[in-house]
Amino acid sequence: MKQTVLHQKHLQLNAKMTEFQGWQVPLQYSDVQDEYHAVRAAAGLFDIGCLGRIEVSGPGAAHLLQNIHTRNTEKIAEGTVHYGLLCNESGFILDDGLLFRLSGNRYLITTNAANTEKILHWIGKHASGDVTVTDVTQTVAHVALQGPHASRIIEKIAAPNFKKIKPGSVREIVLEGATTIVSRTGYTGEHGYEFFFPADRAEAVWDAIMNAGSDAGILPCGLAARGILRLEMGYPQYGSDLDETRTPLEAGLGSFIDFKKDFIGKEALIKQQTEGTEQKLAGFVLLDKGVPKSGGSIFSENREIGLVTSGVHSPHVRNGIGLGYVVSRYAQAGQEIEIEIKDREIAAKIVDLPFYRKK
Repeated sequence: MKQTVLHQKHLQLNAKMTEFQGWQVPLQYSDVQDEYHAVRAAAGLFDIGCLGRIEVSGPGAAHLLQNIHTRNTEKIAEGTVHYGLLCNESGFILDDGLLFRLSGNRYLITTNAANTEKILHWIGKHASGDVTVTDVTQTVAHVALQGPHASRIIEKIAAPNFKKIKPGSVREIVLEGATTIVSRTGYTGEHGYEFFFPADRAEAVWDAIMNAGSDAGILPCGLAARGILRLEMGYPQYGSDLDETRTPLEAGLGSFIDFKKDFIGKEALIKQQTEGTEQKLAGFVLLDKGVPKSGGSIFSENREIGLVTSGVHSPHVRNGIGLGYVVSRYAQAGQEIEIEIKDREIAAKIVDLPFYRKK
């Protein structure tokens, strides 16, 4: 399995490690509930170095991305970051992730852990000679600081030149002597930042953030807490809720497609948009105790209508929540369904997303 540049730091912290999409990553450092509540009430620091990082630069970079990305790169201003998708000719999702517009003709794309090589090949296949495509996954570290105290923590180590960053913005700052790309983004629904910096400065930056947050209740957080946080926000995860058999329209991600421009997969998606989708990704809440599991059947009116793709126990809802693909006519909020859990059918209902809304 691959390891992030912070692997030794996780071992020093006695993290429980697990496999995730070909990488060895921290599952948890302490109690999962403590890590979850740290992010919701204070701050949590995540190593997300398993995500791929691909830099696309050169005179033809914008044109290339306009062709392969669902977002309109002509409307992406310098110093901003946008969520979007890459699809194949049939409109199926190759990957989803963030697109960062850096200075000049430089862009940074984040990929899901299992998809980096696939997306490198896909970008290279469509790139012209005036575009440089560079995999910086091993040379650039990637961490996320999430929680209501995130800004206060960063101001302590980035002062005096740090200015608050608006959501969806990206800029370069200096952290612990390392030139760092920082964006106001995250996967938890909380106030937060993501940082990209040279791999050889990873432990120094990690320690600086942890030390700066020691009086604010910061905790290192693993994959288990991250999974609960992202699902409470209704965010789909590639490999669970998204894959190459699904389209953005089925997954409820149509708002991240600009149909006014041309891109690979557009014709197939317009056709599906016109005809409608047979299934849609929907969120549900259990009405009785239980934890939904991926692969569990979803029933309504004594017939199977879909499958669970993700499920957890939500501390916010105080019950089981999940995502799953269901026959489209059952995807409306309020629809009564049953979820298969350990050979039982547990009553549930379809709800609007997200499950968690900040006060």
